[in-house]
Amino acid sequence: MLSLNPDRRALLGYESALRQNGFEIISVDSPLGARFEIEMGRCGVFMPSYVTPLAIYRDLASLFRRYCPIGRVIFLVQRPHDRIPDANVLLLEGDEPNLLVRRLRDASSETERPLSLPNESSL
Repeated sequence: MLSLNPDRRALLGYESALRQNGFEIISVDSPLGARFEIEMGRCGVFMPSYVTPLAIYRDLASLFRRYCPIGRVIFLVQRPHDRIPDANVLLLEGDEPNLLVRRLRDASSETERPLSLPNESSL
């Protein structure tokens, strides 16, 4: 899983919960770092948040879809009515981190090819 966490706070709880459940997390703090990881083939799940400006998110989401056509985008929103283009899952700031773990497991059981399951080396 690739996490774009520019302020090192917004996604920290989610990253910790995922690590505790055996997920491999690559956390970057800049769009340039995310671009590099995507271009290196870090596929599976991309997790940005409202901290990232929408124009930058759209560019990275488009790049992620090109490199990872079956990947999932999970976006952390700040308000319940926020609509984020090209996101598969929206999490609301304040949602319990374990909710993300459950959603990932539910989503991977619904697809032929699982998302980043615990202990997988690829994203």
